[in-house]
Amino acid sequence: TPGTGAENGPTAPGPSYINSYQRGAQESVWETIPQPTTDLFKYGGPNGYLDLFVKDSSYSQQWKYTNAPDADARAVQAAYWAYRWASAQGNASAVSASVAKAAKMGDYLRYSLFDKYFKKIGNCTDPKSCAAGTGRDSEHYLLA
Repeated sequence: TPGTGAENGPTAPGPSYINSYQRGAQESVWETIPQPTTDLFKYGGPNGYLDLFVKDSSYSQQWKYTNAPDADARAVQAAYWAYRWASAQGNASAVSASVAKAAKMGDYLRYSLFDKYFKKIGNCTDPKSCAAGTGRDSEHYLLA
């Protein structure tokens, strides 16, 4: 169950996520290893799933997930058109609950317009020396 620090099974209440983002050296979809979002180092390699991808001297237990902002944007767009068509028929209330959820998703979708590490956009190739973004100077206006 995400956020609880536990690895609960399908009987746990609430959503359950898997992480399929970390892949391998070539980032090939064929190298994807589905894994739990909460890595307690009980499964996978000696350091959970992390040492299957990264060779390091120390590892931290972590909660990880991935998102798909392009799919979220398509869902918001579908809700918009559903609202337009329902409104034209005088039945906007039939989709109002879904539109409200899509509006909230759209608010969070704004985060995908920013650099992954909230760094200033520009000619920065060194992750250690690049200044952190402040306000909107890390926004690139593209879905990440």
